[in-house]
Amino acid sequence: LSLPVEATLREVRTREGQAVKKGERLAILYSATEVLDRDRARKRQEMSDYQLRAGEKLFLTASISEETVKQKRLDADLATIELARSEAVLADKTLFAPFDGLVLRIHRDEGESVARIEKILDLVDISTLHAEAYLEADKLGRVGPGTRARLAAPLLGTRVLEAKVDLVDPVVDPGSGLFRVRLAVPNPDQTIPSGIPVTVEFLP
Repeated sequence: LSLPVEATLREVRTREGQAVKKGERLAILYSATEVLDRDRARKRQEMSDYQLRAGEKLFLTASISEETVKQKRLDADLATIELARSEAVLADKTLFAPFDGLVLRIHRDEGESVARIEKILDLVDISTLHAEAYLEADKLGRVGPGTRARLAAPLLGTRVLEAKVDLVDPVVDPGSGLFRVRLAVPNPDQTIPSGIPVTVEFLP
């Protein structure tokens, strides 16, 4: 995971090996000054909204002109834009978890500079794994999405995994005469390691 800004990593709110939920704040790159800018913009918006409401009431009693009310409305709109801009700065410098997963590795320490789109940490989701098999062209059409299969691997001992085809590549490689099949393997307890070789048996 990375961010589209260049800044200093101010705070890391996770650790390697920690399970995190989607939307959880993982790292902060914004400064205290930028937080104060946001707070100031928020107060300015509150004041502008108050002045606009007061001005609209005075206009109803003909105490102020319509032009004055328009100016107050413009000031309120500008204050809203300024608040949105300052909040966007903080959002751009906050790293959120885009999905539920496991923090695999943290690449930068607090206080270090981070370049634009430079990797800050690795987050993986292995609750569903994918296995790939390559079949001869004459088997094209004999397997399709939903086709069940059993997977076995030496590293898993006698354990047999259940899987279903979720993608059949319609393009046959002209060099090898093979096409790719991808299978989804449920791994809710995340006990199956990713990246291990398996053998696949397609079921009728």
